[in-house]
Amino acid sequence: MFLTSDQNRLPMGSSLGGPGAALWAIVEMWSGADVLILQFAATKRALSRVAMVDLSSGAVTLEKLTSDGHVVRGAAVLSAKPQHECGKWVLEPLSEIHLGETRAYDDKHPLVSFVRYTTIEGREFSMPIAIAERHSRGKLVYGTKPARPRKTAHSLATSNVTSST
Repeated sequence: MFLTSDQNRLPMGSSLGGPGAALWAIVEMWSGADVLILQFAATKRALSRVAMVDLSSGAVTLEKLTSDGHVVRGAAVLSAKPQHECGKWVLEPLSEIHLGETRAYDDKHPLVSFVRYTTIEGREFSMPIAIAERHSRGKLVYGTKPARPRKTAHSLATSNVTSST
């Protein structure tokens, strides 16, 4: 499927990557690389949009969204290998995305900034963005607060029991 007219393009193609970005997003997905899926909105109350970008270019997209004031409402990584049937694809929802935190990379590059993705299962992986000049904790671009476990009636009853003899 080829996209030839502007009305057939993804709604945010030109705003994030310039003209033709929608077509390149489809080409990148054909390559079989992991894909970052983002749900974002212009404000906290605006309607959400969804973007799919190659995971390796996800940091650029996230920087553009945050610099334009967009709010990331949801995120996931889709591992869709072309040699696998769709039943073997893996969708991993993310619980956090940190953008721009720094750490040492190697002897030649003492400080590199990264984007760090954390899945809801707690698996973390990061990708280098650029050489950094100073330390930074980065910023939380997307994060969900884990639900606090509710105390059940049984746990409340046993925690308040005092022993009497």
